[in-house]
Amino acid sequence: MNWNFSAGNFSLRLPVSDQDGDALYALLKEQSRVDHIPRTAMTVDAQALDELRRMAMRFETREAAFWLVEGLYDKQLIARIGIQKINWMLSCAQLQWELSDAADLPALQEVMPPLLNFCFSELGLHRIEMRLRAGSEHHETLLQQLGFHYEGCLPAQVEYNDSSVDMALYSRLSSDS
Repeated sequence: MNWNFSAGNFSLRLPVSDQDGDALYALLKEQSRVDHIPRTAMTVDAQALDELRRMAMRFETREAAFWLVEGLYDKQLIARIGIQKINWMLSCAQLQWELSDAADLPALQEVMPPLLNFCFSELGLHRIEMRLRAGSEHHETLLQQLGFHYEGCLPAQVEYNDSSVDMALYSRLSSDS
């Protein structure tokens, strides 16, 4: 099974730790790109190499897969999109993304259908869900425009910066395609 593939004007590929550190750091050093998760942005470039190693280890155990989304021609990183907490028994996983400003709706409309098709057809998953900080309007709007359904709010789901954070839950089923 090939985990790397093209989607319109973009390529989705698993990261290579030696080569992708700078691009990943440039993406994840902006707090606005990780607030919806919620998580603290990277502050030094060495964190990107640690993150790349964690991503590789989680992929080796088939617990998660994170793709770097690059322009097919300019090779500019526009997003990191992944599935994690893969439950092979229940055929479900959680989606996570960090998006640059270039990852707008038209770009995601090119990227997400092939990615979801891969998850549903190749991996045999039947449910992909995304949990994000409630009130992350931009991300919630993108999810709805991409065909995800709002399922509700999980109150006090995580603790972040000494506060309880409510998480909005969106999902997409293989039968929705």
